[in-house]
Amino acid sequence: MDLNNLSFLVVDDDDGDRKLLRRALKSNGFSGVLVEATTVDEALAEKDKKYDVVFLDYYLPGTNGLNLLPELRAFWPRAAIILMTGQGNEDVAKSAILNGATDYISKGSFNETALSTLLATNVAAARQSFRVEQQRADLATFSEVLIHDFKAPIRAAAYLTEQIDEDLCAGEMEEVQQGLRLLKQSADQMNAMIRSLSDHIRLDRDVEVVAHPPEGLIDAAQTVLSLVVREADAKISVEIGDDVPEIMCNGPQIAQLVQNLIANAIKFSGDRRPEILVRATHESDGVCFEVRDNGVGIAPEHLNSVFEPFKRAPGAQGVAGTGLGLSTCRKIVMRHDGRIWCSSRLGQGTSVFFVLPVVSAVHAQQMAASRLAQTARG
Repeated sequence: MDLNNLSFLVVDDDDGDRKLLRRALKSNGFSGVLVEATTVDEALAEKDKKYDVVFLDYYLPGTNGLNLLPELRAFWPRAAIILMTGQGNEDVAKSAILNGATDYISKGSFNETALSTLLATNVAAARQSFRVEQQRADLATFSEVLIHDFKAPIRAAAYLTEQIDEDLCAGEMEEVQQGLRLLKQSADQMNAMIRSLSDHIRLDRDVEVVAHPPEGLIDAAQTVLSLVVREADAKISVEIGDDVPEIMCNGPQIAQLVQNLIANAIKFSGDRRPEILVRATHESDGVCFEVRDNGVGIAPEHLNSVFEPFKRAPGAQGVAGTGLGLSTCRKIVMRHDGRIWCSSRLGQGTSVFFVLPVVSAVHAQQMAASRLAQTARG
């Protein structure tokens, strides 16, 4: 396992134990991100950062690691959280797992040789557990839509078929044509719900990533939306910084992400002509995309909830949709180890931002060598 692809948080107030862990990681070739916290407050201050592994001491000033486990699990649902103690027993080990730890180890049994295997096993277990929880949430989402959102269009379709039958018997063909148009609208509504659910639920669990230039992903999204853009008379501008590198991603998923954001910007333009800016810039933690519109905007108290399934801002009343668009966007970004957020001013427009990791220099060299080899073989 390449430890440099992982980021670590160590929560331990013992200087000697932290030094031992640093030495063990270094001996296994680690030279990446490692942050140390000696108190609960210091650990909780890291909640907005991303960590793959958390080493948590059982004995902490004023509390113990078991009490901290639920909060850490909530902050880092994909992380391997390993509880460490100098005097453990089976009861502590059982409580650790029940409270959200991925594993439990005694400091006395910890050694440099076993570290790589320990991490590989626990990181894989933590990510698999996260996937299982996501699948459970997806099934709950699917069930909720089937039970709730499909009632109205199904009821409308049943009513319309009865009306069409009556109108046919009465020979009222204009009414029949009107009923067929309404029936098609109900069918289209159900099809849109199914597509939205499929986008949200059937994303690949293991994302296959390759290098993509941001401009290609944006072009792909615009191509799919060309008819929608033309019908809305939308103006779309694209700005890509000169220093923006390729990003590691699943191309179709990121193109879908950009597509969803542009479509949302058009949908919530209100009475204005949609004017949308799609921008990509190179930031310290990756490539930052921004999709900015001049639409109805979102009130401050709803900026976070719009990324949750079925949570639509008050301004969305009367606008068709399932409320899964931005939730799907967040899911795509999370599966790419990125982050997504938005800013908005009510009545003046919204900007949605997301950051994705770039191609590392080593990986770029490997890909270049591979392309040269393929050219030589060709």
